[in-house]
This record gives sequence, structure tokens and C-alpha cells, in this order.
Amino acid sequence: MLLNPFLLEKAFTQTRKQVPPDLGVKMKNRRHNALKKAYNRLIENPYIDYENGTMLILSDSVTEKGEAKFYRTSAQECRLIEPQNVLCHAFWEGFPCWHKATLEIVENYLLIESCFKREQMKTVDSVNSLGVAGVNS
Repeated sequence: MLLNPFLLEKAFTQTRKQVPPDLGVKMKNRRHNALKKAYNRLIENPYIDYENGTMLILSDSVTEKGEAKFYRTSAQECRLIEPQNVLCHAFWEGFPCWHKATLEIVENYLLIESCFKREQMKTVDSVNSLGVAGVNS
């Protein structure tokens, strides 16, 4: 799936607003940093693999052998799946990770996209009911 940059920016803004206000300053900063990194990675690579609340993410780092790293993230966990099968280090330590932040942005994106499509359909239906679309028929 390819992300629309306009809707992606809206999703990022919405996700930032959802950061709990009662977080401590350090944790809030970590959370904002994770969201910013996730947003930047989505701009660099707007192709996503999302299905049923789970997302496959290509990491921005590589192994010592130069191999790509892939993470599978969901609401429950964030796990490095290639080349190993271990929990994400930040997630393991109890900190916000950019992989889960990416998932949150994408899920907000999908909600915003759904609302946007419904609004477009209402507009088309309104135009069609006025007979404007059928003028040349």
C-alpha cells in the first residue's frame, strides 16, 4: 500500500495529539522522538505492509553482515524477525520504539483515509443527486 503524503501528515499530527499528557518529561520526549522518526521513515518509504493490526517494517539499520533487518509490530509487541527472532531493544526496555510509533501513525492514517473516502462519496452523491454529473448525458 502506498501512503498519501497529505493524509500521512494529518495522521502524524493526530498521533502526536494522542500522547498521554501525564507521561513524565523524559518519556514524553522519547515518545515524540519515536513518532518523529516513524514519520520521517514513512516519508522516505511510503510503501507499507499492514494487515489485521500487524505491520512488517524494514529497519533503517543492517546487521554486521550488511543484511536488512525486518520488524513485525502489533499493539502487543515489537519483534525483530529477520535475521533473528527477538524483541525490539527499546520495546524490551519498556521505552517507545519507532516501529510501534509507525504502526500507530499508519492505523490513524487508515482511519483518516476511511473518513476522507466517505466524505468524497458524499460529495459525489450530492453532485449526482443535483443532476450536475448527468448534464452531458
